[in-house]
Amino acid sequence: MAIEFNKSEPVSSTVEDYLKVVLKIEDMQQKASTSKLARHLAVADPTVTDMLRKLKKIGLLEYKPYHGATLTKKGRLMALRILRRHRLLELFLHQILGYGWEEVHGEAENLEHAVSDFFVDKIDQLLNFPVKDPHGEPIPNAQGVRQIEDDIRLVDADLGQYLFRRVSSSDPEFLAYLEKVKLFPATQFSLQEKAPFQGPLKLLIRDELTPLYLGVEAAKSIHVTPLKTKERLIDGELPVRTG
Repeated sequence: MAIEFNKSEPVSSTVEDYLKVVLKIEDMQQKASTSKLARHLAVADPTVTDMLRKLKKIGLLEYKPYHGATLTKKGRLMALRILRRHRLLELFLHQILGYGWEEVHGEAENLEHAVSDFFVDKIDQLLNFPVKDPHGEPIPNAQGVRQIEDDIRLVDADLGQYLFRRVSSSDPEFLAYLEKVKLFPATQFSLQEKAPFQGPLKLLIRDELTPLYLGVEAAKSIHVTPLKTKERLIDGELPVRTG
């Protein structure tokens, strides 16, 4: 399967990192401000400002000082292309090479700028065209389409029965902890209590007898949906999450 993203001109790994972060922020329905990008990329604000001006000049971003940046159609396609690489590499490392799900993010960060699109397409075929990475995040297909599921953060959920959809944190220690307590994507559980004043959340995982207690910060990175919520498809140009 030949990938259908626009690959007419190569870009640097730094440019790819910027586009991927802007896409991530837009997926959270937030504004990609200079300061927010600087925090995500661990660089100084002036460095971000200079890069945003360059990316605007080559047509990858719309950018106005003090208003933040948004991806153009061309920039979005490039961002989805590198996101596809990253998430397929994570799944390849996990399923084929036996990496723990807490180990794959950093390794994929190193590999995503080096492998060819042909190699990525071969991984896609080998893994039978998967739609999710090991953390439950959607993988864009060769046309830039992601299968998006309506979800909410666990911290915002009411008491009830839920399905664990995805985890947005790449912190290795946090992911190792979730593995230890058997909380993975596709896990069913009940949210039984939410202590007041930023207290812990009490969960009971299906088929487990002992309740699990999670802090508020941990619950912000776990995305869930009430059982029986349907999936939906969106195109690669305007990803939208609801809930």
